[in-house]
Amino acid sequence: MELQRKDNINNLIECWKKATGNGLTVLDEGRTAEFWNKRSGNYANNIDKDKRRKKSADILEFLEEAGFNPEGSRVLDIGCGPGTLSLPLARLGAEVTSLDISSGMLDRLKDAVKKEPLPIDIIECSWWTADIDALGFRNEYDLVIASMTPGIRDVENLDMMMACSKNLCYYSNFLRRGEDRAYRDIRTSILGENSANNMNGMIYPFMYLYLSGYKPLVRINHSEWNKETNWREAAEQAIEFIGRDRDFDDETKEKIMDYYQNASPDGIYRSESDVYTGMMAWEVNGRGSDRNVTPEGWIET
Repeated sequence: MELQRKDNINNLIECWKKATGNGLTVLDEGRTAEFWNKRSGNYANNIDKDKRRKKSADILEFLEEAGFNPEGSRVLDIGCGPGTLSLPLARLGAEVTSLDISSGMLDRLKDAVKKEPLPIDIIECSWWTADIDALGFRNEYDLVIASMTPGIRDVENLDMMMACSKNLCYYSNFLRRGEDRAYRDIRTSILGENSANNMNGMIYPFMYLYLSGYKPLVRINHSEWNKETNWREAAEQAIEFIGRDRDFDDETKEKIMDYYQNASPDGIYRSESDVYTGMMAWEVNGRGSDRNVTPEGWIET
């Protein structure tokens, strides 16, 4: 049984590594920071404020259900962005360490903290190469969060996350995200690549926890994303997003611009995406938190 469990986890880790290298995940820190810096100014601005508040409230309610009380707690927010969760948690009495690779995102958080002084320590850092011992993070936090962030790209990053918590962890990501038709068409007809209809960032962390003996509390949400954008702006966003791990030549950019113009007879491009997201919370001591990754990939307890 124990040998089979090791085989199961090692096979899952190998599958996870292959999925990370499928071309949809940007592995270069510089490009990742640049991509999010470009998006930082307008990030989430197109989302209704009431919807954003409800989303944050739903997450806080979920954390409460998992047994978390923010008052007097220490929280590490990995890939914090502009403070979507850091700010409400700090307002509720938590002492928050907010970490992100994007200086642009952190500038927005700093501006918010200037207007509303809160116990938030802001750190510009990539979680992929962070030294949690040098940073003083190991076993220091009551809650460690990784919400809809590319920061957790592999098992090592997830283990680092758990090593920083002495109680709870929270993780959320896409369970399934059908790409908008334009992105599918661009990948297949212009770039000659396989279309990517799924972003399944939730599956591998959940399966890893399950096989390791954890029993995370899980919630699955479904929504439909509909957006109307000027065709030129939509084309520029597509070039930026699809090209975040490569450099398009002028001819390719022109083809993408032409696609959006032709798909927008009234000058407005209408995008649609069917989206499923998952979130989970678990106690790190539920299976044992003092664990190390061996060269073979198995987790020793």
